Amino acid sequence: NCHAVGPGARHGFGPQLNGLLGRKAGSLPGYAYSPAMKASGLVWTETTLTAFLRDPNAVVPGTKMRYWGLGIDEQKVAGLLAYFAQAER
Repeated sequence: NCHAVGPGARHGFGPQLNGLLGRKAGSLPGYAYSPAMKASGLVWTETTLTAFLRDPNAVVPGTKMRYWGLGIDEQKVAGLLAYFAQAER
């Protein structure tokens, strides 16, 4: 897996995602983010994360994330957002 969430989550191919909502994109120490992500100025909210999940390269051109997006499948996007919100507790 590219990302980890939960107790003991660590960076892997992608950064760990604990505390994602409300965090500035590209800001966790110890992970080598792309220059594009570090300079994006994004803060991860439901709105910015939804847009990124649908089309990462449109939201952060030059991101090194190799993910083609969830398209317009609203159920998948809603499920992932609910998962992150629950993981924040």
